[in-house]
Amino acid sequence: MQKYGANALEEKEESFIHKLVHAFMGPIEYMIEAAAIISAIIGHWDDFIIIMLLLIFNVTIDLWQSQKASSALAALKKGMAPQANALRNGKYQTIDAATLVPGDIIKIRLGMIVPADLRLISGDYASIDQSALTGESIAANKKVGDEAYSGSVVKQGEMEAVVIATGSNTFFGRTAKLVANAGAKSHAQQAMFQIGNYLIVIAVILAVIMVAFGVFNDLATHSMNTSAALGILQFVLVLLVASIPVAMPTVFSITLALGALNLSKKKAIVSQLASIEEMLVSTSSVPTRPGP
Repeated sequence: MQKYGANALEEKEESFIHKLVHAFMGPIEYMIEAAAIISAIIGHWDDFIIIMLLLIFNVTIDLWQSQKASSALAALKKGMAPQANALRNGKYQTIDAATLVPGDIIKIRLGMIVPADLRLISGDYASIDQSALTGESIAANKKVGDEAYSGSVVKQGEMEAVVIATGSNTFFGRTAKLVANAGAKSHAQQAMFQIGNYLIVIAVILAVIMVAFGVFNDLATHSMNTSAALGILQFVLVLLVASIPVAMPTVFSITLALGALNLSKKKAIVSQLASIEEMLVSTSSVPTRPGP
């Protein structure tokens, strides 16, 4: 137990506050927030309300989808084996599956969820449904010497097995760990960042030029005052709203959320909206050939 740890999946909990703050962070979000602040400063409350509604709507969709995926994944983890029939003190006993360690001898039979990665060591056969892990359409017939994966379900038979991996070292655990540590941006996110960064650079350059020209002109004519400063800010606001695609994140999130809704009807759980776009890119790049 000291060497391998408990037979459970470690999950990093992310607080709602952290998710909320992170949703408001990003190049495009910063520019939208800057436009909203300028709108408030110069008193254009109608623009301020519209810009903030778009920003809040986009954040709400992201948080809703994230919470929905987290709840679904938590429900799936509850379906993992809570107990195991292990050989302890010379006889089989029902124990907490989290206490299993490599080397334990356990018995699996009809209706049980495999509590860890196993190597079958005795018994006639076992039919195990591991479709959720391997994608096989039918249950796999196992014999002595074969492996059984954590989270799969025994459909027929009874066999004895030795635990060969637990927790994050199992087939399921390694897959979950890779997904949790995946940090690559999707094609759509990369495109959005490139578009946003390009527009931000152009907007900032133009804003600096406009502010410099306005200040120089007001100083030259000795008309620099609060009204003139607010007029410059108004031009900057118009430039920001015109150059930054305020509604682009909202449209992007709505489109992917609809895709996630359609996938959920097919019993597929989407933990990140961007994965939908990545799946479409991956499938469209696979060459196809006509059937027989």
